[in-house]
Amino acid sequence: MKPSEETFPVGKTPFEVMYWRPKRLSRACLWSGMIVSLMGMTLVQWWPAKVAPELQVPRKAAAEKAATAMRVIAQVQQQKGHRVVPKRDPQGSHLIGPSMSLVTSKLGSLESKQTSINPNFAAIVVQWLEEAGVKPGDRVAIGASGSWPGLNIAVYAAVETLQLKPTIILSAASSQYGANDPEMMWADMERELYDAGVISFRSVAGTFGGLYDRASGMPEPTRELISAALSRNAIPMLEATGLRALIQERIELYEHANEGQSYAAYINVGGGSASIGGTAGNACFTTGVHLTAPAAEDLPHCVAVRMLAKQVPVINVVDAKSIAARYALSVAPVVQPPIGQGDALGKTVYRRSLAAVVMGATWLMMAIIVAPGTVLRPLGSWRSRRCRCEGEDAPEMMPTHVQRMV
Repeated sequence: MKPSEETFPVGKTPFEVMYWRPKRLSRACLWSGMIVSLMGMTLVQWWPAKVAPELQVPRKAAAEKAATAMRVIAQVQQQKGHRVVPKRDPQGSHLIGPSMSLVTSKLGSLESKQTSINPNFAAIVVQWLEEAGVKPGDRVAIGASGSWPGLNIAVYAAVETLQLKPTIILSAASSQYGANDPEMMWADMERELYDAGVISFRSVAGTFGGLYDRASGMPEPTRELISAALSRNAIPMLEATGLRALIQERIELYEHANEGQSYAAYINVGGGSASIGGTAGNACFTTGVHLTAPAAEDLPHCVAVRMLAKQVPVINVVDAKSIAARYALSVAPVVQPPIGQGDALGKTVYRRSLAAVVMGATWLMMAIIVAPGTVLRPLGSWRSRRCRCEGEDAPEMMPTHVQRMV
């Protein structure tokens, strides 16, 4: 049915009345508003604030330290005659272990382990330490894991770069594709880095790792291999037998080793049962910095919770893929990424004050376009009151186009 004349205004077609524009505003005003909005958004996008140079220096230095550590491990592995499987370790880093071995504690993600072989993770750890308020020379407690040699290197490199004083307790066993080669576990890698002068510290104690931090369910030959790895690297084994007792023994060791200096942060690597509460703990503690305990009803008892109770910030370093996505790093790179990749070193952040001004101006212009009378009427009222006080005629004080809009 054709629209009747009563349906549309005289002289208008159906197409023309589908689009509305305020009649009280000229086309020049509308175009001006659009141009100002676009210019503002362009300014916000192309005039960001760079990462401060004083912050870039330690982050870059940590990444370079991590790259050096990775080279040292690769060289040692090659000297021992260890080979890599290109499909599993395309970088040839020798930091990706086998899919299964006698010291493998549980399943692991190959893609996530491959992603962790990136020296730029050390820059992220430095950033997290800065966010936690850690200063050069501070003392930190670390719960290291054999499952993540790449992330261990990132943490160690950051700690060494900032000249922190670490107290490290190691969970020796490893999940798939970690430091789960019985001949080259993380305890061995740590010693090699120390002997090469890359790091100036080592773990003060170790545990079996795995389920309940005691390798529960693993055969006796596995426990013997883990004990041998700690023994040949002169790392004492914690003696407690139950999980709760192990947590308490860790806390007591941290307190005994702090030399009277309080800890500035607790760094967890991986998903150790005693350190972070295992899988359940990592579900509560997201990756990154925690200044307070997560609001979770089923928060597991672990060292991280005990540290937060003492007002010690917790830094959870786990799930390399989520970290990579958050900081614009490569996922499972086939070659080692260059130093400087990622937001921690090259991030550009928007100027919040400028963005707020642009958003406010855009909102005001949109409000004037949609409801000019409502927005400008207070201006007219103020002008009228002012004119009455001064004995002048109000309309003459206002521009004609503003009077029409009001």
